[in-house]
Amino acid sequence: MIRLLGSTKLTIALCLFLAGGGVAGSLLYQGNTAFGKPAAFNVFRSPLFLVPAGLLVLNILFCVIPRLREMSARKPRTWSFGGLHLGLLLLAAGLAIDGMYGFVGTQYFPVAVPYSGYHNWRTGRDETLPFTVMVTGSEARFHPRNLQVGVKDAEGKKVGLFVVREGVSFEAPGTGLVVTPRKFDEERKTLVLDASVGGARQTGLTATAAAPARVGEYTIMPEAFFNPEPSGYVASVRFTAPGRASEEATLRINHPAAFAGTSFSIVALDRDRYGNAIVGLQMTREPGAPLFWTGALLFGMSLVTHLLLKNASRRVDGTERGTDPADARGRDAATTGVAAGAVLFLVLCLFPAASHAFGVVIDRDAVWEGEVRVTEPVTVGKGAVLTIRPGTVVLLSGEDRDRDGCADGYVLVFGDLRVEGEKDRPVRFRGLTAGKPWQEIFFKGARAVIRNAVFEGAAWALHIHDGDVRIEDTVLRGNEGGARMKGSGAVFTRCLISGNGIGLRFWDGGPTVTASAIEANETGLFYRDGVGGGKINGNRIANREWDVKIGEWAAGDLDLSGNFWGAWDGMGTPGRVRDYRERKDAGKIVSDRPLTASPQGVPGERPR
Repeated sequence: MIRLLGSTKLTIALCLFLAGGGVAGSLLYQGNTAFGKPAAFNVFRSPLFLVPAGLLVLNILFCVIPRLREMSARKPRTWSFGGLHLGLLLLAAGLAIDGMYGFVGTQYFPVAVPYSGYHNWRTGRDETLPFTVMVTGSEARFHPRNLQVGVKDAEGKKVGLFVVREGVSFEAPGTGLVVTPRKFDEERKTLVLDASVGGARQTGLTATAAAPARVGEYTIMPEAFFNPEPSGYVASVRFTAPGRASEEATLRINHPAAFAGTSFSIVALDRDRYGNAIVGLQMTREPGAPLFWTGALLFGMSLVTHLLLKNASRRVDGTERGTDPADARGRDAATTGVAAGAVLFLVLCLFPAASHAFGVVIDRDAVWEGEVRVTEPVTVGKGAVLTIRPGTVVLLSGEDRDRDGCADGYVLVFGDLRVEGEKDRPVRFRGLTAGKPWQEIFFKGARAVIRNAVFEGAAWALHIHDGDVRIEDTVLRGNEGGARMKGSGAVFTRCLISGNGIGLRFWDGGPTVTASAIEANETGLFYRDGVGGGKINGNRIANREWDVKIGEWAAGDLDLSGNFWGAWDGMGTPGRVRDYRERKDAGKIVSDRPLTASPQGVPGERPR
């Protein structure tokens, strides 16, 4: 019996049998994709797989221990031989521990409701975690929507029906009319667009089927839309365990979070039958992973070392016995090739992070300085602080390598951002790709202080959703849009907002803007819709087309009192306000007490 367990033939037979079982197990096991089906046969947890695996472990021990007793401890190959087989044992131990104590579970968690339950797919039962999970927020992101946009002439005759995509321009043949659909609001059936004809360009127009946008002698209206495809999901999660402080994490596709030895991944966003938001999470526990990866590394290193030592031994033997040098070199090359192949195989197997998911996550404090190139999305997680030192140049890509409809060069901030520029050493944000705007710096419920910075060449330089973001002594120049905002958490002080398509756009609130210059933009201020609340006082405002534009759905007040409406010497008539609203309860636009001179401290054009 002992002789049989120590047989090399048994080793080969068991390895072949387990390899075949591995293929069969991969094909038969349906795991958590088997919804509504009877449980699939799990080869890896059956005696058909576990018994041969246990025999292989015994076989390795009975093969190795007698051999090690015969080998000298002074020889390096003894250690590489032992390391190679110890690595195999650790690999097997890691897999066995995962098989006995690991699990894969799934559960839909209602937003803002602590919950501990989940379905364990290993046991097939509903179980309870030793801590609570609460999803505090969720967001689905979508690819640009496909639309049907109709164009009619002054007589109401149809010029054409165009199938287009948000953000992509089209030209109505024979008219010279170029239209860029920016955003379609599915709930309100409202299209926001830019259009130009005969050299005149209008931005931020709104159009509905009942109230088309008029550009020159043409009218533009949305006719139909296609449901957008999701490009990603984001969820904020809070973990709470007895006797320890709560921890928060941000989950994105391919970016899980870990708590108490369990890894959580976001797999779905949905709504229950009552319309409440729910988030699907998958949780995995792999307690044997450290043993598995330690064994894999040890096996690989020992294998390479063993081959190289064998190669060296053959060289010595060949020289002493007068072996033909050409034959020795041939064997050397073959052995070296095997070793190099083994190393390459290990690199591919053990370091999958080399082909990591698209995007970079900053989950702890970090510092940028010098020249920084952003060629894929960067996320600053909750609890993390990204500090950018004076004089830093941040170059952001305008390419779209992941084909999600937006440029790869953007930074998504959930935590803190501190831009610490100085007057003579500003922090500069510029495009990396010539002729292609980078995307944006997006703040989602975040905190930020931005001082002495220059933002140029972006689709939208700043995108602020709630939170607390303070921008001081900063230039937003030459962007398609300077900043767009939701809520009232943005504060601009002594800023220059110049040469953009739209300077500042806001809804459901508004920024606080003081001692700043908003000039030479196509549209200076665009109060899109929502409850109002912006306070824009003590500034110099003069723009090309409109100084202030108020959207059809703007419902609250906007305080524009105490500004100087003039001084920019380009084309345009200062003080122009375009109010698209027709409702009587639309709120007040207060622009009285205008100043007769530019206020103290308002910046002029700054050096490039």
